[in-house]
Amino acid sequence: MVFKARPCKSRWEGLLVTGWILLVDLLLIIWMARRSVDWLQFLLLLLVLISLPVLVHLAWRTWAAWTLEYWVDRNAVTVRWGLVRQIVPLHRIRRVIEGGILELGQGGRLEWPAPYLRRARGLGLLTVDMFATVPLSQCLLLETDEAIFALSPAEPARFLDALQEHYRLGPVRDLPISRQEDAWWLRLLSQEGVGVWLLLGGFVGTILLFGYLMIHFPNLPDALAFHYNSEGLPDVIRAKTALFLLPAIGLLTWLVNGLWGLWMIFRRQRTGAYMLWGGTLIVQICSLLALHSLILNSLNPG
Repeated sequence: MVFKARPCKSRWEGLLVTGWILLVDLLLIIWMARRSVDWLQFLLLLLVLISLPVLVHLAWRTWAAWTLEYWVDRNAVTVRWGLVRQIVPLHRIRRVIEGGILELGQGGRLEWPAPYLRRARGLGLLTVDMFATVPLSQCLLLETDEAIFALSPAEPARFLDALQEHYRLGPVRDLPISRQEDAWWLRLLSQEGVGVWLLLGGFVGTILLFGYLMIHFPNLPDALAFHYNSEGLPDVIRAKTALFLLPAIGLLTWLVNGLWGLWMIFRRQRTGAYMLWGGTLIVQICSLLALHSLILNSLNPG
């Protein structure tokens, strides 16, 4: 049986804020597209990129608030939200408490717009895991030996009846208390420390490449010398827009090596993934040095 969580206004607020950020980003992109390449265009690009993690977080928490529900069968109570499943076996539940417990601690700002979908502070020797849309004092609490799970079904009486009915029938199989995630790449990244920093380093390197060029771009001559012969005379001259090839190489390397490295992590080839992600940084450093040299020679031809 499936039971929806009690509705909460924060999910509508999450939709509204997410929509506003999308609208602002769209306006910034339009403004950026209509400008010539300069430091202000890079600043607009930077603002859009900074907003992306905030947008992803808000979208994820809003999705969690909208999809939170509880499945009850003979084996367990399964809490579902987004791509996550929390399994609480029925035979592990010692008792059910119907509210009456004061809030143990307020959720952090990073937990909005699903503030009651979080891990609260301990209650005695146990940890309280909240999978709810209301404060702890209004929740149904499933107490086990490992933790207390706080739920907020929209129909608590029917939920309790279903819980008792399935408990009397007995389990078909023995399940442990566990959490499952359908997004394999999230599971992989959550286990990576060095790998995440290498990926972030590659992303920052890409921003530096584009930023360095865009800031200096208005001061560059329309045509640049890209190569010199043995006598020191330029033999390859191109438009200054050709300089964007170097940041593009850095971006393409980060994307290809990043995805390839994730695939290798999935196949438990961690060393190969680290080599790919580290190689991205080397390519970007070389691209930045080449870009600096070309810009410097163009600004100071003598």
